[in-house]
Amino acid sequence: MVFSQKEHRKNSCSLFLLIASFINVFIINYGIIPTLYSLNYPNPELYSIAFCKLRLYFLHSGLMISRSLIILACMDRCALSSSSQRIRSICQPKVALPIIICVSLAWPIISIHIPILLTIQSGRCSTFGTYSLIYSTYSFLVAGLLPPALMIFFGFNTIRNLHSIHVRVRPINDGTYRIHRRDYNLMIMLLGEVIIYLVSTTPYPIQTLYLAVTSNIMKTTLRLQIESFITYMANSFLIYINSAAPFYVYISTSRTFRQECKRLFIRTRHIVMMTTRLNPTNHATHSLPLQQQQQITNHI
Repeated sequence: MVFSQKEHRKNSCSLFLLIASFINVFIINYGIIPTLYSLNYPNPELYSIAFCKLRLYFLHSGLMISRSLIILACMDRCALSSSSQRIRSICQPKVALPIIICVSLAWPIISIHIPILLTIQSGRCSTFGTYSLIYSTYSFLVAGLLPPALMIFFGFNTIRNLHSIHVRVRPINDGTYRIHRRDYNLMIMLLGEVIIYLVSTTPYPIQTLYLAVTSNIMKTTLRLQIESFITYMANSFLIYINSAAPFYVYISTSRTFRQECKRLFIRTRHIVMMTTRLNPTNHATHSLPLQQQQQITNHI
């Protein structure tokens, strides 16, 4: 609701974060609701081959779109903090929108191997055989190595560019310039989200690769229990932290974001109260003079 406001829609970084927020809502609901359902009922992953294939496919595609959008937001902030006017000129919504569309279409195509090769064996919906090692390596690279490396690279360059800025108003003749307060806040919010990503997402591809490499090794009961616990934390808990945490990161790192949330809540509350007063079923409304009712209507 904050990023969908008009002033944010004019900002390319806000657009990346807005679409990422929509994707995160999908991930949380699509990933967690079946898990909660399986606590008291049979897990559909274990007997429905279609659900087994499609759940991981859509979940993986959504996660990769979200990660890619965060990387693009980091690139956007790095470009905006550049001393080159030509590089800064790419930080525009008209540039961001086609990129968002391409990313949203590319990952479902790249991930098409998941519904083709994923299957159910021995009561488990998982990858097996050679594909298990291939998928683990793929997951390690595209989720555990490349996104953090790119986020750290662009984040480091953004910080370095900020240190080189001297004048704080607008572009002037000597080439120095000012980053607006809103853009600076977006940088801080984004860096906080990158840290959460590193903590919450990195264990999943590492654990997946570890299980594939050690699948043919005889293990003790204790080791299997430890691996089961780590797998649960990496696959069913930490992986969703990155989708649920952004709001808390933004509101704790940005005073401007807190103020915008406060104004949004106050405005929404005001509209709800005024609408309630105009509800025909509300007897208190009928007791108001006709002129006052008309004033309330005009105000809304």
